[in-house]
Amino acid sequence: MVNQNPQPEIYTERFQFLTTATTGTSVTQQVLTNQAHNEELRIYSVSVKVTAADGTEVVTNDVTNNFQVSLLAGPNAVPSKSFRMDSLLNSRENTITFSAPVLILHRQPLQIVIEWIGNTNPAAIYNVSVTLNGEMYLTEYFG
Repeated sequence: MVNQNPQPEIYTERFQFLTTATTGTSVTQQVLTNQAHNEELRIYSVSVKVTAADGTEVVTNDVTNNFQVSLLAGPNAVPSKSFRMDSLLNSRENTITFSAPVLILHRQPLQIVIEWIGNTNPAAIYNVSVTLNGEMYLTEYFG
């Protein structure tokens, strides 16, 4: 297959929260983008899905209100504040599209952080799947 510029990219990370999770428990995963020194990644949207241990999708607000999502591009949170997962799951596509793309440069770590913010422990084991949709671009250097 011939390389495209831009090249569509989809990154999916999975997180698990056990019934022993307490308020403030967070799970961080680094997304491996495998970009070369002359490539940059632009993330346009984020999608989420919450499933129970048996694989059934969870869409009730009493569960999804208890999760918070953060994207870290290098040392910075993008957008600047975390957002609650119910805002994603209440949309028809379970997706939030950013008004401007999140730019990830070469050797800049990209991390996803999911935090349990419920007042009590989770009632069941929950699996959270987060998908980042973007494109990989070749950078142009004019020297």
